[in-house]
Amino acid sequence: MNTADQSQDKDTQPALRVLLVEDDPMVLDIHDTIVSRVSGFTVVGHARDGRTALEMIPKLKPDIIILDVYMPGRDGMDVFKEIRSLDTPVDVIMVTAAEDSSTVVTSRRLGAFDYIIKPFRFERLRASLESYRDAHRSRSCEHLCQDDIDRAWHVRECQSAKQDELPKGIQSLTLDALSEYLTQRAVDELSTEQIASELGISRMTVSRYLEFLVDLGSVTARLDYSTGGRPRCLYRWTGV
Repeated sequence: MNTADQSQDKDTQPALRVLLVEDDPMVLDIHDTIVSRVSGFTVVGHARDGRTALEMIPKLKPDIIILDVYMPGRDGMDVFKEIRSLDTPVDVIMVTAAEDSSTVVTSRRLGAFDYIIKPFRFERLRASLESYRDAHRSRSCEHLCQDDIDRAWHVRECQSAKQDELPKGIQSLTLDALSEYLTQRAVDELSTEQIASELGISRMTVSRYLEFLVDLGSVTARLDYSTGGRPRCLYRWTGV
């Protein structure tokens, strides 16, 4: 298939149906605006609480739900668990102020496509939606190659990179171990010393790998001046 055919095929794909589940009306409007600006998506409904969301899902049949955690009545995690218990064919992007590791890890185990902490930049949610759109298209193929599977399973570039594609001094096993550790600690800002101590890797090695992940955009770095002395650099996993 040539490039023109591929472009035409993308244009004829039906829009992915999005249900927004958020109790704050202002944030709900923001989500609606962002989704509406991303090609290939259409918002099919709004829910201000978990009970309403669960009632709307079988009626609207969304492809994906943008789901908050903190809501009146049944919260987002309760909704997510029920969706999975009922084997409902819908994907979930968590967009929430919940930063505790338990919620992040549970969301990952339930199969959340992405986890975005409020407040966030427009580009962060847009990138997640575009990644989901590509993954969804890959799933629709009758036969999948490895690249299709990687996109459908939302495999991160730094986690799927082959050793011969990595720069000198970066080993895939160490990179995978560090990436997995940072994913599990995604809500935390961590120093080089903390990471080195918990993983049993030298600070120099950790620093080199963190610089690589920062260059990829998978990790952010921030100088912390609260120490009273020399500022330290704190790192946080973004997964972008």
